[in-house]
Amino acid sequence: MQVPSQPTVRSIRPTPLSRLVIVTAGLIAALGMVTGAMLYDSYRDALREEQITLRNVAIAFAAQTASVVQAIDSAARQSAHILLRRDGGPVPGLADGRDGLTHRYLLRVLLFENAGRQLGSLLPAGEHRALPPLPAAPAPDARRHITISNIDRASGHGILNFIMPARERDGRRIGTLVAQVDSQGFERLYNLVELGTGGSVTLLHRDGTMLVRGPAFPDGIGRSFADTPLFREQLPRAARGSFTAISPINGVPGLYGYDTVEGADLVIITGMARHVALAGWYGRLWTALAFYLLLAAVLSLLAWRVARDTRRQFGLIDMVSASEARLGKSFDYLASIVNAVGAPIWVLDGARRIVLANEAFARLVGRARESLPGLDERAVLPGAEERERRYEAVLAHGGTLDATGTMRDGSGESRTVIQLTSRLAGEDGQAHLVNVLTDITERERAEARLAWLAEFDAITGLPNQAQFWRLLEARIAACAGGGRELAAVALVLERLHEIVDLLGHDAGDRALRQVADLLRGAAGDGAVAARIRGAEFAFVLDAGGGRPDVERFALQLHALMSAPLPVDGHDFFLGPVLGVALFPHDGRNADELYRSAQGAASGAGIEVEDAVHFFSASRHTELGQRLTLEAQLRRALERGEMRLVYQPKVTVFGGQVVGFEALLRWNSPQLGAVSPTQFIPIAERTGLIIPIGAWVLEQACRQMGEWAGQLGRPVKVAVNLSPRQLYQKSLLETVRRCLAQYRVPPGSLELEITETALMSREKEVDRLLHEIRALGVDLAIDDFGTGYSSLAYLKRFPVSRLKVDRAFVRDLGRDEDSAAIALSIVNLARGLKLKVVAEGVETESQLAVLREMECDEYQGFLFSEPREADAVPALFAGRG
Repeated sequence: MQVPSQPTVRSIRPTPLSRLVIVTAGLIAALGMVTGAMLYDSYRDALREEQITLRNVAIAFAAQTASVVQAIDSAARQSAHILLRRDGGPVPGLADGRDGLTHRYLLRVLLFENAGRQLGSLLPAGEHRALPPLPAAPAPDARRHITISNIDRASGHGILNFIMPARERDGRRIGTLVAQVDSQGFERLYNLVELGTGGSVTLLHRDGTMLVRGPAFPDGIGRSFADTPLFREQLPRAARGSFTAISPINGVPGLYGYDTVEGADLVIITGMARHVALAGWYGRLWTALAFYLLLAAVLSLLAWRVARDTRRQFGLIDMVSASEARLGKSFDYLASIVNAVGAPIWVLDGARRIVLANEAFARLVGRARESLPGLDERAVLPGAEERERRYEAVLAHGGTLDATGTMRDGSGESRTVIQLTSRLAGEDGQAHLVNVLTDITERERAEARLAWLAEFDAITGLPNQAQFWRLLEARIAACAGGGRELAAVALVLERLHEIVDLLGHDAGDRALRQVADLLRGAAGDGAVAARIRGAEFAFVLDAGGGRPDVERFALQLHALMSAPLPVDGHDFFLGPVLGVALFPHDGRNADELYRSAQGAASGAGIEVEDAVHFFSASRHTELGQRLTLEAQLRRALERGEMRLVYQPKVTVFGGQVVGFEALLRWNSPQLGAVSPTQFIPIAERTGLIIPIGAWVLEQACRQMGEWAGQLGRPVKVAVNLSPRQLYQKSLLETVRRCLAQYRVPPGSLELEITETALMSREKEVDRLLHEIRALGVDLAIDDFGTGYSSLAYLKRFPVSRLKVDRAFVRDLGRDEDSAAIALSIVNLARGLKLKVVAEGVETESQLAVLREMECDEYQGFLFSEPREADAVPALFAGRG
């Protein structure tokens, strides 16, 4: 602000009292108008800045909430894939993404079938928080929506239920997913921003239901606020914005900013009490009012003194000069106040010359403040034509106009600004223009960064999953209209995690950027690469040249990613696996097509070369059948669908029954009789063999106890042990408990173990087998000759019987090699003083050869098929 020069002392003549009153009143009124205009502009600016800030905070929280919702959605669909599609071993927990969003919020994911029955649930890996009670099954036709339940009225915390349909590849609905999220995680996030007393960040459903609020407001959680200005006026008008209203919670006037959460029916609203937002402005107001009142008092006193003194004497010139000096100091004080405002302020006269300017404006135009008064505005600010139209409108109609534009500051840097212009009557009676400038450059840069992060991966710069999905859908729509083919490629780098394990996360990020550069080069002009999550990348490319062109691209990509990747002096091999799916054969929308590519990469495809797989519908069908079998198998025990039958063991010489082998049978109401060759491998892979094996052991021991009491003699039964059972720490205690509980006589129970199970973890297995043998349990090696037969472990482990595999017995009498192998096993066992049992004997010729070899025992259909438990006692009275 330019300060007038100090007044000079001169002789004055008596001034009429009326003129002094008019001049003083006019001066006080002019100062009041200037001060009021400045305060009003400052008031409007303070409200506008706080509303903009609240809107930006809402946008930032909406983006963060959208990321969490996407992570929850991805985790839920990953859970559905695990529960319905996988064919691997047991899942210890739901894995998290690279950014770790899921574990901070997700409690568990539940899958319900259409009938309302729960098919299963998954927890995040390493999660140990207490879980809420299981929710009620959603409606069979439940659409995607969000609810809140289990609200604690003391704390306001609840469980957010993200409900979404689960569908098969063909779009058929197979059930409903429920992802349960602890609202406390969102509340901690929203409490990170301090918005003063009465300020809040609130997450609401689009139907008006309050879900989360920071700080906590327990009475409002679960209530509907649909009858508030946000839902009645603001949201129908715009998806994001700001407004002022009376708080529906405490009735206090407030400022609000809001934004909708992309991909979900959610709204973020940030609020601040108006008196908090104007706290700084109130300070300036009272300072300005105090100054104005002081100045008005000084002017009034001065006028009174001048009028009195000029009438009394002309000798008071020194006193008047002192008063004029004090007036100059008051102007200095006013200049300090205006210069303290951080926003550029300048006043123009009718000729657009600068009358007044503060320090902020001087810095903006890169000139000294003292040189500005009297300069034409066009000499220091470009873009005069647009501003001149705005000035004419303000002078013609009054009020305040604002406009957003760009300009270069004194350093030459482009800035984005909002200019507010108001009309003011000057002391000369002419209309002046007061301008206030707000710099919003950094805010726009932040908004641009948030918009970019919504479309691209922050580390690699590649399109993210959301943008890739939109691009794939657009490409599919274009190809469907023109009858062209399209290919989706899923690329998984299975060993990428080794870089982080060895060198840390910074090195992992550098490696991801290198990979992104390689993928951009590989994509060229005909394909688009994207990062889906973690170590998973994707391509979409035109398949107009047919499958050979796609196959050639996939093989070149696999060769490129199989080469060593240098990171910090180390060469890493990423282990790429590619899955390829073609449109329209393997999927008719983005979800189906890319899911087919993922399925091919995970093994449900036809291998072309190395680790490149094209989607195969037949293998996908086999996977579905295997998953159906697994789903039924998981409930078979509790439904009582399994039973044991007993295959007799008889002596080669004499045909006397000496024992039985317990064999597992499964008769499913849905699948019918299922062969052990089908369900036993699945039980092994999934870990279900552990509870099933424990049930078999207990049932066999119970049956032995019943037979011993019924027949008055012990009955020997052999039970097969899975390698997984052998490695269970509780196996020894289980065997000991079953023997004691059912009073099984010593030597009656025999455990059959495969050679493969004996060859790993030899020390632990050796100790365990000796402890089992000490309980009076015999040990036999099953399927001998098909594994790693070795004299060393036969000598080391306390086994008492070898079982010749049926593969060698089947060809006895017809194949000399099988006979030689069987004879070698019999001679080996005789040398080690072990019994030998031949499996699968079905003909008299096979039995005759075994007699020549002096084999001890045999079992097979030649003597008897497996018998039900109630038919066993009859075998001891005679063959039958």
